Amino acid sequence: MNKRLLNSNTIAKQEYQESENLYKYLLEKRKLVDEILKQDSIASAQQLSQAEQSYKGAKNGLELMRRKFADLTVCAPVDGQLTSLDAEIGQSKNKGERIGQIDVLSGFKVRVDIDEHYISRIYAGLEGIHRQADSVYTLVIKKVYTQVTGGRFAVDMLFKGKVPNNIRRGQSLQIRIALSDEAEALLIPRGGFYQQTGGNWIFKVSKDGNKAYRLPIRIGRQNPDYYEVLEGLEVGDKVVVNSYENYGDIQELIIK
Repeated sequence: MNKRLLNSNTIAKQEYQESENLYKYLLEKRKLVDEILKQDSIASAQQLSQAEQSYKGAKNGLELMRRKFADLTVCAPVDGQLTSLDAEIGQSKNKGERIGQIDVLSGFKVRVDIDEHYISRIYAGLEGIHRQADSVYTLVIKKVYTQVTGGRFAVDMLFKGKVPNNIRRGQSLQIRIALSDEAEALLIPRGGFYQQTGGNWIFKVSKDGNKAYRLPIRIGRQNPDYYEVLEGLEVGDKVVVNSYENYGDIQELIIK
């Protein structure tokens, strides 16, 4: 505008020169401001990037702390009642180390020890019965442990149907398992003689009751109360079934 006014001799050249200098100054100033704004934008972008990295680092650190805190919480693999705790304040525990015991209250497993004589006749699915008061409870074998220890092996049994109301962990139960159909057999009471003789012989009492002499026998099946005699004895024979530990090689006993 001042240039047109100068050409028409409306303003002095000095005034025009001043306006031209101001115009050039403002152009340069705008370039400088644009450069400053550009540098500020780059700095702001860098600061934003650094802030995002710091945020991610803080978030990862928080997540790590949460995982470490979660590691302090011991979770059991099943629901139940904590009945024992082997841990003290400040004590260190390794991974997989036992720290307690939990009883699962939804059911009971019965661990049964059976004489190794029956190991070939015991299998999963075989049923047994437990009598308590006037009630009869059925159990079924779920797992057989074939390792023999001390002449016995173990099986796990579960109740089939109803469960006794007053049963507790560690309680002993008498369970009868039928391995065959009912049959008549010659039986003698279980006793300590078996440990010394292995069921190969026994002291049989004479008819007059004054003596007892060694007699070869053959033992078959057995249960918690009786041995089945396959050979060597007759119905009505009297025998000595207590321990023979102190008899040594004695062939005959004098009974008084």
